[in-house]
Amino acid sequence: MNEAIGIRLDGEFLKKIEVLSKEEVLDRSSIIRKLVYIGYQDFIKKKSAQSYKEGKITLSEAAHKAGFTILEMEQYLVEQGFKSSYSIEDLDNELKLMLL
Repeated sequence: MNEAIGIRLDGEFLKKIEVLSKEEVLDRSSIIRKLVYIGYQDFIKKKSAQSYKEGKITLSEAAHKAGFTILEMEQYLVEQGFKSSYSIEDLDNELKLMLL
């Protein structure tokens, strides 16, 4: 179900929307909906990544919230400059434990 809402945007931003509307051959409302959706997706990705970095959620949870696979979430984190504290030694220790 779609619901109409009212928002106020400054004139300068509306001019940019009009230009984009002509370039994309879409009406102003469609462009605004598209931008809101893209902005929402970007916001959720960043929020999920931040929650993971702060240790509030697991990698799996972050991926799920962002709409990613775990591999995609790892790639996104790397693209955002995240560096894991998980070392080669940690991996080696875990592998040794698995072999016991």
